[in-house]
Amino acid sequence: MPQAEGGNARLIYDAEATFGTTPPTPDAKLLPFLTESFGEKRALIRSNIIRSNRNLTKPVRGPKDVSGSINMELNPFMGILLKHLLGSASVSAGPPYTHTITIGTLPVSLCIEKGFPDITTPEYFLYNGCRINRGSFEFNPDGFVPFNIDLLAQKETVGTATFDATATDLGHLPFEGAEMTLEEGGASIANVSKVTMELINNLDGDNYVIGGGGQRRAIPAGKAVVTGRITALFEDIVLYTKAINHTESKLKVILTRGTGVGSAGNEYLDFYVPELVYEKNAPVISGPAGLFVELPFSAYYDNDGGASSIIATLKNTQATL
Repeated sequence: MPQAEGGNARLIYDAEATFGTTPPTPDAKLLPFLTESFGEKRALIRSNIIRSNRNLTKPVRGPKDVSGSINMELNPFMGILLKHLLGSASVSAGPPYTHTITIGTLPVSLCIEKGFPDITTPEYFLYNGCRINRGSFEFNPDGFVPFNIDLLAQKETVGTATFDATATDLGHLPFEGAEMTLEEGGASIANVSKVTMELINNLDGDNYVIGGGGQRRAIPAGKAVVTGRITALFEDIVLYTKAINHTESKLKVILTRGTGVGSAGNEYLDFYVPELVYEKNAPVISGPAGLFVELPFSAYYDNDGGASSIIATLKNTQATL
């Protein structure tokens, strides 16, 4: 019997209109990924009952914990994941289309399927009620842009048939660091070597109920926390002075392919943090080579017109996310 190989595995996903329910008429998309750790875990609970000998009694089952991570390279057709990470999305008339994605009420949920079609009897692991708890990005001057998400889900179902045999492959033309520009404080900045951003939705994964079969009944969201870190060549103390004085600033990472108008081959994506403050973190001397200053930051919403602690603007050929 052939062994399943990672290179032949696939992930597909679709939006759910009802939490935990596969769409009756699916429109799944293929998800290009690097690694994943999605699955259902169910701990065994042991008893300490005393019964005249030292042997344990049979353990009982704990609740079902369906969770995991997916590690990817950011491409222009991952807008639905950005929407499920941030919450709200609007679109301008097109084509091409401009999607504005902001912090808001999270969409209902996703269904995600992990498929192993290369074994004798193909196996498919379907996860319903998926919500994104955490998303992170790493922006470097070259290479790909890592995009990683952590998810919680309601349930896992294993079967020999996929929920969508005609899932759409949108291709994978990832953004690259060489296409990236950066603005800090509303102006271009040229001495930054790395930016990381992270959004945590603080999902509550403990909503188990009597008679629920060990499954989560709901996965409500908490406060959206946006943080990050900027690493710059230590050429002056402009950024560090902002940290000293607790001065509000802003940051925009811009990824552009071609003209950036949103047509095929000319996609655009930016992440804009309109209100942030830096954490004081003095540069250190770690050796004789060039020095850097690393400043963590926290984003927030106070009075910016966008009313969101982070705003993603995506231009592509998709009419809907």
